[in-house]
Amino acid sequence: MPLLFLLALFTIADFAMLFAIGAKIGLLATLVWMVVSAAFGLHLIRRESFLTLQRARERLALGEIPSDELMAGASFVLAGVLLMAPGFLSDIVGLLCLLPGSGQLMRRWFGNGSKSRVYDARVAGEGAGWQSNQRTAERASTGHQRGRGGDSPIEGDYLGKDDSYRH
Repeated sequence: MPLLFLLALFTIADFAMLFAIGAKIGLLATLVWMVVSAAFGLHLIRRESFLTLQRARERLALGEIPSDELMAGASFVLAGVLLMAPGFLSDIVGLLCLLPGSGQLMRRWFGNGSKSRVYDARVAGEGAGWQSNQRTAERASTGHQRGRGGDSPIEGDYLGKDDSYRH
């Protein structure tokens, strides 16, 4: 709900700024600016989405996760969408997304949330799951891999409905 409220405030401020600047520079200059920025935004979305997909495929072919490429591509696509929106404020924010450090800033904002959740889950389960993690590491070092035709069973505990009420 707060995100929707912020988006509504941004849209209202964007149109207010559009009308205020449009009154000062004139209708023709405002329309030309809107058409040029929308065309540039559309070009940016087409070019960057293709290049991002190509770089992500290359990283996947190498067996790596293409998270950096996807975040950089998302930054460019967000910039393109903001440039296509009518208004000077959205154009300014879209141009800020094109700056070289903006991709790193997006990775910091969105990347830390997922890393901290993974870290918290690892720390929470570290005491109980240490032995099973050690067994998994031993299996990997000896060549037994789960899910790739290895003949070792998956180890774990199963609690049925009746067992869960006893604790």
